[in-house]
Amino acid sequence: MERWSGLTGEEFFSGLEVEQTRSKGILSPVEALVYRGSNRLCVHNFFTCIDHQREERNMDLGFTETQEILKRTAREFLTKECPTSLVRDMEGTDTGLPEDLWSQMSAMGWMGLPFSAQYGGGGGSLTDLAVLLEEMGRFLVPGPFFNTVVEAGLLVNEAGPPNIRETYIPRFASGAVIATCALRETDPRFVPEAVNCHVDTVEGGYCLNGTKLFVEHASAANSLLVSAVGRKDNNAAQVTLFMVPSSLTGISLTPMENLAREPLFEVNFENVEISVDSIVGKLDNGWPSIQKYLNLSTIMNCARSVGGAQSVLDRTVEYVKGRVQFGRPIGSFQSVQHDCADMVNAIDAARLATYQAIARLEDGEDAEREISLARILTDYSYKWTTLTAQQLHGGVAFMEEYDLQLWTRRARVSELKYESASVHRERYANAMGLM
Repeated sequence: MERWSGLTGEEFFSGLEVEQTRSKGILSPVEALVYRGSNRLCVHNFFTCIDHQREERNMDLGFTETQEILKRTAREFLTKECPTSLVRDMEGTDTGLPEDLWSQMSAMGWMGLPFSAQYGGGGGSLTDLAVLLEEMGRFLVPGPFFNTVVEAGLLVNEAGPPNIRETYIPRFASGAVIATCALRETDPRFVPEAVNCHVDTVEGGYCLNGTKLFVEHASAANSLLVSAVGRKDNNAAQVTLFMVPSSLTGISLTPMENLAREPLFEVNFENVEISVDSIVGKLDNGWPSIQKYLNLSTIMNCARSVGGAQSVLDRTVEYVKGRVQFGRPIGSFQSVQHDCADMVNAIDAARLATYQAIARLEDGEDAEREISLARILTDYSYKWTTLTAQQLHGGVAFMEEYDLQLWTRRARVSELKYESASVHRERYANAMGLM
């Protein structure tokens, strides 16, 4: 068995003693399960081998014919309509919204893909959405698609009462409304105690006050999905979600710098009056919906990151095949080949873990452990692939005029989204009884 040299058990568990895992008969999944065989990457069932109490699952890792068509169509369309020049043009703009591309994606039904046909959607599955997002990650598609469809859209579809779903889902599906989530504050943790934005009851509704940070595409959004508390002793039962029109008086935006140069804002709410009908889910019981939002957004971001890493690998392979040094392509050097092979292993492991987690979600099973593993592997593979590609390209990769840095910067930003990989490492270790 040829072990994957790209990631050691020590790195995977981030400080946990690997000998402790071996003493319990548990091997690191990357050490023990990823290997080369029959000219393709083979990954044993992670969870059967790691946790013997986990029931073994038989899983078809292939895409359906419809999903293959979606993947091929998306790649052909984005190759033509989303060149890196468009990605560059959108960097630093006020809204980051490529209006022509947005309209075309809407016309192709992409906005409505995961929503029910009764709301004008395509009735697609989570796997269908992940297939599309992987291609969008490959091309670094700019704009608020992820914020509108994945974050706000899936949350409203999951937790929203009938009036909210009937109002917003058809408009999300048509591309007529752009939405984004305003959930994070000065305390970056996703815990109820971190929510300090608050609402007070007034005649006809509520008065919202507070500040949200790291709100993506707020300048383009028609609606903001905001978490707030109604009382001061902050616990899980008292967080409420509100769909707040961005045009209301008292809302102000302050741009925040970020490595991806995408629209990111601090959003301040000062005596913003909102109606009772703006509640998404149940009053004082919004935290379970936020937890579902975290799971869905995290795993869909994994799919997008896998696409980005795959694009970097493809570009790097083409480069080393054509770059000549010492009279031969540098791709013929064994050390370069090893780096490329390790990138393949890292990306394939992340992809398989991602679709494993999505399969469990679609089956209605608990998938928190699988989501954590996917996040760990995806964060590592995207960051490690981009940094290795930078080294294999040499000095040209560090020029801003060269496209590789577009993926490298976004790989680092992706690490900061939602809960960090270190949080997921701890959660995964807890699930295995190591902590």
